[in-house]
Amino acid sequence: MKEAFKTYPVETIRDILLKGCQRYSERVACKTKYSGLFQPATYEDIRIRTENLATCLFKLGVEKGDRVAILGENRTEWIIAYFAVTTSGFVAVPIDRDLKEREIRHILDFSESKVLIASEDYMKLIQYDRETLPFLEKTISMEGRKDGSDMSFSEALAEGAKALNSGDNAYAQAEVYADDLAVLIFTSGTTGTSKGVMLSHNNIASNVVGTSFHIRVDGNDTLLSVLPLHHTYEATAGMLTAFYQGATVCHAESLRRIVDNLVETKATAMLAVPAIYEAIYRRIKAGIEQKGKTKFIIAKGVASLTERVLRKSIRKKLFHQVHDKIGGHLRLLISGGAALAPEISKGFRDLGIDFMQGYGLTEFSPIISVNRLDKFKDGTAGVPIPCCEVKIVNDEIVVKGPCVMQGYYKNQAATDEVIKDGWLHTGDLGFIDKDGLLNINGRSKSVIVTQNGKNIYPEEIEFLLLESQYVLECLVWGGPDIDPSMVEVQAIIVPNSDTFDEEFGPAGYDESKIEETIAQVVKRANRQLANYKRVKKYTLRTEEFEKTTTRKIKRYLYTGKPKGVKKRL
Repeated sequence: MKEAFKTYPVETIRDILLKGCQRYSERVACKTKYSGLFQPATYEDIRIRTENLATCLFKLGVEKGDRVAILGENRTEWIIAYFAVTTSGFVAVPIDRDLKEREIRHILDFSESKVLIASEDYMKLIQYDRETLPFLEKTISMEGRKDGSDMSFSEALAEGAKALNSGDNAYAQAEVYADDLAVLIFTSGTTGTSKGVMLSHNNIASNVVGTSFHIRVDGNDTLLSVLPLHHTYEATAGMLTAFYQGATVCHAESLRRIVDNLVETKATAMLAVPAIYEAIYRRIKAGIEQKGKTKFIIAKGVASLTERVLRKSIRKKLFHQVHDKIGGHLRLLISGGAALAPEISKGFRDLGIDFMQGYGLTEFSPIISVNRLDKFKDGTAGVPIPCCEVKIVNDEIVVKGPCVMQGYYKNQAATDEVIKDGWLHTGDLGFIDKDGLLNINGRSKSVIVTQNGKNIYPEEIEFLLLESQYVLECLVWGGPDIDPSMVEVQAIIVPNSDTFDEEFGPAGYDESKIEETIAQVVKRANRQLANYKRVKKYTLRTEEFEKTTTRKIKRYLYTGKPKGVKKRL
């Protein structure tokens, strides 16, 4: 296969760091906001601080294969901790910062983590009752030591630097091999109990190179990092791929500050999940409609004609007011983690911003496929990356290649369920179309099977419901699993209060108006569906669904007997 972009060989995360720093030493690697300002760190800065921290960890008695947990918000210290651990031959255990104390303690104990590197807010959670964590020997705070940790980050760096100056060469002599376990990731999936996914250096390095065939973010790019770094999607496709290609990563302050941070950082690219793009696009769409939809349609027509006749894009000029509101420099948006409505990707592309939808799985390190700029189709998951072999078995997507995980930690039975003869069974249903693009139908576990044996994919119905501006979120399921003959399509819908406020005024509607409006939304969606797929009953919910850190609804929490206003059509 001809490569879309030039790549260079790497086999380990140590290769990614050291080769990247050698290539791009003076470039800014990342920026984090401290005291109100985004403060830069060059590739060389990251390399030096990584070596210092790693040397300190060696001095603390951490040995090859030992687990070191990392817990905190996206920041420069998180990146340094990740590199220090993985490039030394230790195993990184990135922990979801949204987990409760009980869950954090369970992961620390189950993974047998020897050291915890965490920011102050999270360090407080484990400082008392340390005897219940027998494997945890040391804690390093990303701030000072006022939280009761054993050592501050700055002290750890100073200890490492002092040892290096005295001739300590443990880091330089560290042996890291492609098949070594690099990261142990506990998934916060949508189907219940999390599992520890074991990813080797070669799993991750192969994925970085494979992704780089299709996606280019280089020294001219600034990537705004909005998803938590503990998640493989952000760590591999965002942080590591950016390091591999020489881009700058800026850490967003929060989801609410994304647009402000796009402006401040002059970001050219962003990696996110559909829910984030949907929120941004809704704001853009509302602004366009307020100024006049007809003008926008005419401008799109002019842009299309110019591209056909002159082979030149003028979309950024035509829609400069929209671009200015989101920083003025965005050129590329990448979506993954869940299915995206084609209207969103097409909408951003109409504005002159390239949009790429991808698909992946933590167990595959994680990218499986992605739309390329020269080969894309809205609504699809794109083309498999070069090192990934994909086939469809009984409608299920199964994949093979160097990115397949080593297995689930301490859980051989679960490993054997999903890896068969080297093929990873994703649990996702789909097909490859005539153009070679992967299409996702939904999760095998969420498919609704009728009494007549027909399969209904909830995602298809959810797409139609979410096309309405009156629906903020929704979940489609088959009703309580009591009797197969009782299966029927049901929906749980969260009305969009902002839209109702704008449409009718905060005091211009009540519960009956919401019910009446949503009823029309459901009926409109049903008219576009075959009889057996139509929503038979729906429930209105006032609060947003609980989600994973990649903004996926935790479906298993709601596919029981939802409380709320029940309506039968």
